[in-house]
Amino acid sequence: MWLRYSISNNFRFAASSAVVAIIISGCASLDLKPEATVVAPQAKVIEDVPPPQDWIVPAPDALPTTDWVRAFPDAALIELVDEALQNNTNIGAAYARLDAAIANEKISRSRRLPTVSGSGGVSRTERAADFAPDNTAINIGLSASWEPDLWGRISDNIGVSELESEATASDIAGARLSITGQVAQTWFSLIEARLLADLSERDIETQERALRLTQRRFESGVSGSSDVRLARSSFAQAEALQASRKQRLSALSRQLEVLLTRYPASAIEAAVDLPELPSLTGVGAPTYILSQRPDLISAEQRLASQGIQIDLARKALLPSLSLSGSTSAAGGGLSSFFDVDALVANIASNLTAPIFQGGRLRANVEVQEALLRQQLQTYVGTVLNAYFDVENALDAEGRLLEQETALRVSVDEAFRAEERLELRYTEGLATILQLLDAQSRRISAEGQLISARAERLQNRVRLHVALGGGAYGDVPPDALPAFLRDQG
Repeated sequence: MWLRYSISNNFRFAASSAVVAIIISGCASLDLKPEATVVAPQAKVIEDVPPPQDWIVPAPDALPTTDWVRAFPDAALIELVDEALQNNTNIGAAYARLDAAIANEKISRSRRLPTVSGSGGVSRTERAADFAPDNTAINIGLSASWEPDLWGRISDNIGVSELESEATASDIAGARLSITGQVAQTWFSLIEARLLADLSERDIETQERALRLTQRRFESGVSGSSDVRLARSSFAQAEALQASRKQRLSALSRQLEVLLTRYPASAIEAAVDLPELPSLTGVGAPTYILSQRPDLISAEQRLASQGIQIDLARKALLPSLSLSGSTSAAGGGLSSFFDVDALVANIASNLTAPIFQGGRLRANVEVQEALLRQQLQTYVGTVLNAYFDVENALDAEGRLLEQETALRVSVDEAFRAEERLELRYTEGLATILQLLDAQSRRISAEGQLISARAERLQNRVRLHVALGGGAYGDVPPDALPAFLRDQG
């Protein structure tokens, strides 16, 4: 898609073979219904690699939602994400890098035009002898130079700067996507922390009730002092856990405030409960991942840019031509500058070619080729990580659902067991250890269920981020330069 510039056939073959192998192996884990076969864009660059037959075009309802944040029934989350996209410092820094890339592109384009410089000076000579008059001289000059794009070096430099601008715009998309994911996951973690802190409050109430009951039994001679000490120990452990959970709640609130560029004062209030998990309609084909992930797009653009750097290094071995001219008027003041007879003109052309550089230029070609190989490995690694992220998130979808279902059963049974043992303990038919164990199991199961629900939500966020983020990986058009907006 973005590889508009040629690189060597060996690199093309290596890149295509690696990407095709990754894609074919990754297709098996994406649960999609085949409808029509297409060829991956990356596989078209050479004819020696057979098109993978497992690629498919998904139906529209099998594609992931683009506005995935609003798919969560949580109005507070939507407001937090919008605020972060406006104020986050990482996103602001990414926009500043884009401004610098656009400025560098303008510098590259300016080399197509001649440069014109002006000079001027005034000098005065005063002589002591009366027979020699004083003299004031005004010197004015203009000079111009221009380098024709003899071998396409200027065009290549412009191409490099354009690709860097495009890659930097992709970096903005990646920053937006990353911050959106971090805000969503931190928000869900904050709600989880609040629910766990509330659970600790209820646990303390339960342990306090058990302690009072044990003390009454001890005072009536039914229980020994060891039962009281065990109840006090359990109560103290519940208080320690509550302090730890409250500390985590405050830390997550501050972490979210930092993402929003607020003063981290732990002032954000978490929602009273986790939102329901939206249904997952589809994740698309592997082509969707390759075309949407900002890090893949950026790596592809920088791979193309490095290919041009090799061409530039090779063209440095060729001669260069420059044209220059100058004109000046001296001694006669400003009016003489417009007097043709007084003008002194100079027009020259210079043709230079490297003869001996100690191998520096050829070594630079080798450097750029090595950097291209490095970029290629980086690109393949990025593709691997993309499929790793998606496959992990997809696999976790089912596993986490199984975990939550089992934990709901565990919580229900633990509640029933605790109620029964508390009744039997009051009747003297169960020991304090049995009651404390039942209470501990119920509290543990409730906490695990809360964490499992939060993990399912966070995993869904990870999946959407791994897929490229849809609308949250898009950069607003008004933030892009004109040539990027024209490319859509």
